[in-house]
Amino acid sequence: MKMNHPKKSLFLIATAALVIGFSSCSKNNDTQVDRDPELTQATVEAEAEAELMYDDVFNNVMGADQQVAIGGTGVFQSANSDQPGPLQSTCFTLTLSKTGDGFPITVTVDFGSEGCLGRDGRTRKGKFSTIYTGHMILPGSKATTTFTNYYVNGVKVEGTHTLENKSTANQWAFETRVIDGKLSRENGNQINWNRVRTFTMISGSGTPYVPTDDVFAITSNGSGTVTIGDKTGTWTSTTTTPLEKAFSCRWISAGTQEIQRLNGRKASLDFGNGECDNKATITVNGVSREITLK
Repeated sequence: MKMNHPKKSLFLIATAALVIGFSSCSKNNDTQVDRDPELTQATVEAEAEAELMYDDVFNNVMGADQQVAIGGTGVFQSANSDQPGPLQSTCFTLTLSKTGDGFPITVTVDFGSEGCLGRDGRTRKGKFSTIYTGHMILPGSKATTTFTNYYVNGVKVEGTHTLENKSTANQWAFETRVIDGKLSRENGNQINWNRVRTFTMISGSGTPYVPTDDVFAITSNGSGTVTIGDKTGTWTSTTTTPLEKAFSCRWISAGTQEIQRLNGRKASLDFGNGECDNKATITVNGVSREITLK
């Protein structure tokens, strides 16, 4: 359940209030003491930011064009609403190329070097390219995305993102992998991340080209390292309650991840109970704080 605390942006960890808040509750039924609670906090926030950034890649890969996927999601949503729909008129360009009559097809989305403000409020620049081996509604089809000087809200996105259709006759399912993912800020702070995720469709399978009714349950596990100044924290993450993602909402709206920092405490990241908003709750050592996702 999401809590009504003051908004806190990701990486807002170096404040006296935060240090005092977590240091004052350094023990619970677990006898372990977290010697660096703000670094534990940072690992959970890093997990949240990485989930958000690479979930955006999934939305864009599925939304690029109906020749390769369902179309109309991510940056390709309607120009007149926040819901999926026809390609919006905006500052990016889409190039589709192929060597023959069919697949593989490469889609490149170029946001330019000056920055392109999307309807989701995020500013992107640079480009990403996706190679599709088949149409993404067909089992076995795979899409591999790489990035060239690609930034979202000033954060550089690197690594490889893969999406594979692993559906069966009875169940729509997709698997995504983030391989050597890296998110870098101008101040030198960065996140390195690897993650495997399974999307299982729980609503909308009867209308494959209508994304507005598509809802997925998500399970994942991953590992990462966050560097903030001279501090580095390493963690692993596992889904404890399946996450929920609807194409009609740009945010993950429900579910929890368990975060285990190396040589630190376990923490949780709660995306809520289904409400479509940009809030999540971090709990470390029994103390909960709300963050705002961007």
